[in-house]
Amino acid sequence: MATAAYIVAGLAVAGAIACWIVGAVFYVGTLRTISQTTESRSLMLRAIVAWPFATGRLQHEAAAHATNVNKALVAFFACLIVAFAAISVATNLARVSR
Repeated sequence: MATAAYIVAGLAVAGAIACWIVGAVFYVGTLRTISQTTESRSLMLRAIVAWPFATGRLQHEAAAHATNVNKALVAFFACLIVAFAAISVATNLARVSR
């Protein structure tokens, strides 16, 4: 059973890495879209420094990219939680079986 938990942990870490990459790609797309707007300087600075506070001011294509970034962040943290839980289960099962 410990082996199964380690496999789940490995898959969760792989999922977290994939979500991080997807989020970074959409984040770059959001910044690219912001740079083409009229108030790009203040919005760009806000998006870089304080992402959650900038998402409410985004419109059109930038808002669509921002939505995908937020979804990727949620999936990233969910994968991390599953990975930590699976590692905890695996170490407990490995210790008990000795």
